[in-house]
Amino acid sequence: MAVAPTISHVILDNASLQIGPGPVPAGVTELACYANHVELSPDVSTTTLDTFCGSTDYPGVVKWSLIATLYQSFDADGPENTLEPLVVAGDPCTFLVYAYRDKPIGPNNPAWTGTVVPQPYAPINGDAGDASEVDIEWSLLGAPTKLVAPPT
Repeated sequence: MAVAPTISHVILDNASLQIGPGPVPAGVTELACYANHVELSPDVSTTTLDTFCGSTDYPGVVKWSLIATLYQSFDADGPENTLEPLVVAGDPCTFLVYAYRDKPIGPNNPAWTGTVVPQPYAPINGDAGDASEVDIEWSLLGAPTKLVAPPT
């Protein structure tokens, strides 16, 4: 009788979202305690060629986005004081995301890093009695880099 393999699913209950103007790790701010959604998402355009023999789809350019939802805060290291200067500066900035902040970055806890282009966001957003949320969807310059060792 075969024994079923142990499977470890990724549950994002302690994820890291770091973003800032400088290199990782010194030049970024940890926003995990303000975040409730993080996503590193590819968007693949498709080119369809229609001929008399049928249609064929070909993958096109891949564009990556860093998508996050944060609860707004005006704390010194909160979303507003971290993101707003990046948008004002208009310069590409650095990010780092990984699943488990309480474990070192490694083969069983990889991280992804890259450069994003900051874009304006709604600084206050919500209904009466609800927390104000900040939604960002910032385009990457190129593809993200997967790390299996902590950045230096």
